Amino acid sequence: MNWIKIQDEIKRCTKCKVEGFYGVRCPDDRIPASEPRNVKLLFVSEAPPLNSRYYFYNENSNDRLRNSLFELLRCDLGYEISTINDFIAVGFYLLPTVKCPSARNGRNAAPAKSVIKLCAEPHLKREIEYIKPEGVCLLGRTALQGFLTLRNLWDKEVQNSGEVGRTLSKAAGKVLEVKILDKSTKFMISYWPTKRHRKFHEISEHIRMLMEEIGF
Repeated sequence: MNWIKIQDEIKRCTKCKVEGFYGVRCPDDRIPASEPRNVKLLFVSEAPPLNSRYYFYNENSNDRLRNSLFELLRCDLGYEISTINDFIAVGFYLLPTVKCPSARNGRNAAPAKSVIKLCAEPHLKREIEYIKPEGVCLLGRTALQGFLTLRNLWDKEVQNSGEVGRTLSKAAGKVLEVKILDKSTKFMISYWPTKRHRKFHEISEHIRMLMEEIGF
């Protein structure tokens, strides 16, 4: 399946409605601005924000995820990145674990585990298999949960997540290697990039560690 077809299926997906997950606002037509090519390091985030005006790939919006990640890459890692084109030209790319936003009492909410599993298995799995990145940086708890679901599909011998850590704080900073189809890919577990997080600048150290692991 090519990239356009993968994204078209995501835009038309109503699996959450069929399952009765009515807190999920689907379908959502926000998709990456361009096809990923020669991606060295893929970032995996949580889900698009509830307000459809804001999105990582919409540079006309003041997207907090994009602002925070670009600040880390500029200030801590020395990359001159101010636009999406700059970000992609370096060899970076970003995908949400869950493709549609979740709401609770009319406000943004973290996706439920059942939603993460339902979305990651068909959509994120195919996207990562298509992109074939050298490394993947998981940003936050939702990304970690999505990864654990997919790792059990890619590696049939791994069926428990005990060695990863029971909480994100214990898992953060760990590098795990998974064979995806015919390629070994390294995954770094890190935090959601918000400046309010007391470990915000540890994220850049995790990115640096992953880049060293993959020879970036």
